[in-house]
Amino acid sequence: MKTRSGPGKVDIPPWQQHLQELPVYTPGVRLTRDDRARYAKAVVDARRAGGSKLGIAAFLGCSFALVQRLLDLGEGLDEASEAHRVETVLRAGIADGTYQVGDVLPSPDRLCVQLGVRDESVRRALARLAQEGLTLGISALGTVVTNPHAPPTGSTLQVRTRSGQIQTWTLPMTQSPHIRAVITARITDGTYPEGSKIPGIKALTEEFGATEGTLKSALRPLKKRGILSGTRQEGTFVHSSARSLLTGAELDGTAPGRA
Repeated sequence: MKTRSGPGKVDIPPWQQHLQELPVYTPGVRLTRDDRARYAKAVVDARRAGGSKLGIAAFLGCSFALVQRLLDLGEGLDEASEAHRVETVLRAGIADGTYQVGDVLPSPDRLCVQLGVRDESVRRALARLAQEGLTLGISALGTVVTNPHAPPTGSTLQVRTRSGQIQTWTLPMTQSPHIRAVITARITDGTYPEGSKIPGIKALTEEFGATEGTLKSALRPLKKRGILSGTRQEGTFVHSSARSLLTGAELDGTAPGRA
């Protein structure tokens, strides 16, 4: 395959630098095993550096579905893995209404028994769903199905247990929905002006008393919608039209709540 040509690494966004040296992708041509592994590593690195799936697909000239398959491969979640099977089953259950928003999912132990898989596979599958805002795991209580376009923002959450009981769960203040709501409110009221750089990871984790993982989970949906962007090295910036993006999200019923 031909090598991609283009501007030097210093002239393109950091996430594109991971893709710059890949062979040029030819639609319809099956990637060799070596190229598939090379693409998978580069796509995972680009994603971690702030590239969106759609942006990566556009840069490579391939489909969104191929980017997702490469991410799965690079993260050890290819179609042959147990974790992928668990994720597929849970996604299907959420999609067909078996598990509705507010429902508590079966415990990891029960899922292991039901699906005949290892605990690690269940944990990895649940982590993937949580990253997309489809579920929220609450320590010592369980995992509840959530709406990725309207994540929980208050201090409590109404849930429906497997027995059909309606319960009120208290969300720790360090949970990502609360952090996301505060960040969103600060963008809206101008505390974090459009085009500005927000405080770094260390400062925010100290402010909220949260782990780095919780903070990243809180910011991920905002980055996915383009409201925030950036990398660990450069910092995180508010989009120059962040308020308009938030307003558009509200019109679609997808706005994060206010703190």
